[in-house]
Amino acid sequence: MLYPLTLCGAPDLYSEMLRIGCSPQGARYMQDKLSALTLKITDLTGTCAIVLKEEALSAGAECALPRETILKPRQKYAVLLLATRRQLQKIRTKLKSQLFGELRALAENLKTYCAEPRPPRPPVIMGILNVTPDSFSDGGRYAAPAQAVAHGLALLRAGAQIIDIGGETTKPGAPEISAREELRRTIPVIKALRARKPRAVISIDTTKKAVALAAVQAGAQIINDVSGLTGDPELAGIAARHQARLILMHRTGASKVMQRKTRYAELLTDILQFLARSVSTAQNYGMPLQNIIVDPGIGFGKTPEQNLYLLKNLQAFRSLGCAVLLGASRKSVIGQTLQKPVEQRLAGTIATSLAGVLGQVDYLRVHDAAENLDAVKMFCAIRQSKNKD
Repeated sequence: MLYPLTLCGAPDLYSEMLRIGCSPQGARYMQDKLSALTLKITDLTGTCAIVLKEEALSAGAECALPRETILKPRQKYAVLLLATRRQLQKIRTKLKSQLFGELRALAENLKTYCAEPRPPRPPVIMGILNVTPDSFSDGGRYAAPAQAVAHGLALLRAGAQIIDIGGETTKPGAPEISAREELRRTIPVIKALRARKPRAVISIDTTKKAVALAAVQAGAQIINDVSGLTGDPELAGIAARHQARLILMHRTGASKVMQRKTRYAELLTDILQFLARSVSTAQNYGMPLQNIIVDPGIGFGKTPEQNLYLLKNLQAFRSLGCAVLLGASRKSVIGQTLQKPVEQRLAGTIATSLAGVLGQVDYLRVHDAAENLDAVKMFCAIRQSKNKD
């Protein structure tokens, strides 16, 4: 005899248990037991790792430690914490009262994972408008203001809610240009788009203070800093004073050298720590956390394998307490994985956008607005579907 089997994902567990006749109280209890998480925690001293294991065991969870932790308690280690969200909440409560500062900091980081996962929803689409002669994907096509404005309007019609205008290419190996040249390329386009579409949301992709200031004065509402404030932290002050949102991206150096700097002690930890410092700097300049967006920087100082690993672990960036942006459109990781030239990377880009939905990102920065928007809408509809018969 064959028994039909249906795979029930975590969002469906509660409703399915009610459907088969479980009590609401029992369903809630069992849902939590069946939705355990495995979290990798790095750079924890041996002493704190042992305390964490004790607290995990007392909450009914488990924590895997290296064998030598007890012998060398002052060294730093990576550990694995296996717990349900309810157990994480208990562990977090206990860690908040610990004497060790790193355990109290860990308690704050666990906050993101204690919350129930939000239903999948389509991220906001940010359309890319490169007004440069040397962009890796569409170099020169929109360098003239009239062409740039026409493409910006087309992106808005296609469903983009934000237009990200960049006047300096940041592809690997690209040389820097002067602020004067960047202003010449971008400001007329911002003004023209604002004149045609006064309610359009415009982002300026720049690392230069003069360009950022002129852009927000011309009507841009977002500053997109690919240097994560390592170029000029005053960009945060400009954003704060003009009540603009600020995107902080991770990269390992200027475009000329970043692909020579792809070695990390611990990929995710190093990038999270970089972005945490950038967020802290922005807050010191008066930026409210709700106006800060972080970007892991796919393709900026990373190997193809590192980029793929980041795409697999996007949810980790929510631990910073900010909105998250993913910009993987047409990038080399897609070309190298699929062996496709730039003009044939749409399907690969859509795949990264769906990874973004799974990773709970809030924004997708893409070249092809309509196709990516359709894909994420369809994917979210499938993920949100329920059996209502």
